[in-house]
Amino acid sequence: MSADWVNAMSRRRVVLWISVSVIVFCLFGSEAFRTLVSEWRETRHLRSILVNLRGEHERLNRELSLIQTDPSYTEFLIRKNLGYVKKGEVEYHFMREKKLTAHEEKAAPRIP
Repeated sequence: MSADWVNAMSRRRVVLWISVSVIVFCLFGSEAFRTLVSEWRETRHLRSILVNLRGEHERLNRELSLIQTDPSYTEFLIRKNLGYVKKGEVEYHFMREKKLTAHEEKAAPRIP
């Protein structure tokens, strides 16, 4: 190998390293690039929120349509959310059994 060829290769490596360093610095060292990446992430996040909101909007539109057109569904919602009962109906409330702690269990009287 000739000395000129080695010098040319060395110069090319130096120029390549300098070029790569400048590109890396411009991309990752500049505020503009960081802002671009940050805005890209925010856009992606907002798009996923938008997809969820569109789905919820569709669900609410279907429910509104049911409320407006189906009297039995409206009655169901009134009974469920407002606790209404029809005349002559009896409403029952069932109590759930409370689980005792180990200390309460020892203190509770035993039924033979």
